[in-house]
Amino acid sequence: MSITFEPFDVPGGRTYYGNVLPFGLQVKNSTNGAPPVADSVAALREYSASGKIQELLDQHGAVLIRGFGHPSAETFAELVGAAEQARGYHPHEQIGLAGKRNEVAKNVWTANEGSPLVRFYQHNEYSRYTRFPSNIHFYCVKKAPEGGRSPIAHSANVFEKVQAEIPDLVKEVYNRGLGMKMIFRAPGSEGLHNGFNWAGKFSFGQEILPEDDEATRKAKVEKQVHRLTSDFKWNDDGSLELTQHIPGIELSRYIHNILQHQLTGAIAVGLRRDPANGRPTWFNGLVGRHGITRDIGALDPPHIGRDGMTYLPCVYGDETPIPREYLDKLIEVIDKEEIHVPLEEGDLLLVDNFQVSHGREPWAGERQILVSMWEGPTPIGVY
Repeated sequence: MSITFEPFDVPGGRTYYGNVLPFGLQVKNSTNGAPPVADSVAALREYSASGKIQELLDQHGAVLIRGFGHPSAETFAELVGAAEQARGYHPHEQIGLAGKRNEVAKNVWTANEGSPLVRFYQHNEYSRYTRFPSNIHFYCVKKAPEGGRSPIAHSANVFEKVQAEIPDLVKEVYNRGLGMKMIFRAPGSEGLHNGFNWAGKFSFGQEILPEDDEATRKAKVEKQVHRLTSDFKWNDDGSLELTQHIPGIELSRYIHNILQHQLTGAIAVGLRRDPANGRPTWFNGLVGRHGITRDIGALDPPHIGRDGMTYLPCVYGDETPIPREYLDKLIEVIDKEEIHVPLEEGDLLLVDNFQVSHGREPWAGERQILVSMWEGPTPIGVY
């Protein structure tokens, strides 16, 4: 069977820097209907090995492939494994997962299993962490009958909008950096819906054994925490509080001087230069963190939301609180840049995590979106 990939216009796509986001590919085969999974896997592996997947992701930031058929976790695992391994990528190791996410196939997880009533704002995956994947890919097994879209945004374009509309925020982030604070509850004291704890398999409990005593459990947890940050403490209630300080990044002297002259810039955390094209990108978890904290009712002390979980305030790297008006404005600015891509069942959305952020809308009914995270041959996904 002959399988080809033909470009198509994705409804709702936008053009940035001369390139459409996302770029669409339609699966075509010599017979009617969806091709067998094995044939699709072989064709995608060959297509990726040719360098075309890498080229499209570098150029556009995200690629939507439609028409494989046979939607399932196993289909996704085979397809994404073929595409990534053919270009020399390897699975990303998750550390510090703050939410519910279950592995359902090889290198495939459910998307965050928090309440379908909760909106997730734009974020690059693990961008508030010191470790993050180069790519995060999405796959639709079951489309929600109402709502449930997964909007995306172009991170370099977002940076330009934020720089233009909230220059003081960009200036302060550049000068002070960000301190991303989180609390991981003790096992058995999690909140509702999206509760998580420090002993989770993809949080910090990777090495914990059932027979371990409390001291051993905490020692094993600290070993994993140190892979992210040395700024952490155990609270009296057994919870783990940590702060991840994201350092400045190297920009070309030309760009650095321009940003310094404008008193704005590419940061000590919030901004990162995209490896594919060198453009500064808005790369942090501020809008996602503030958005859910505001919606869940945890902005004011003691910062406990309606779900029973603790959401610490957004601060700069020197612990100075970020003004709420900046963060509210940030949501307003980024919301305007969202692209609402309709994912149909069986759709595979390949995403460059540096260039493109993502979110999640509330929904009603049954919905299943899966994710898979990968890193390139060079570990650029670590500050």
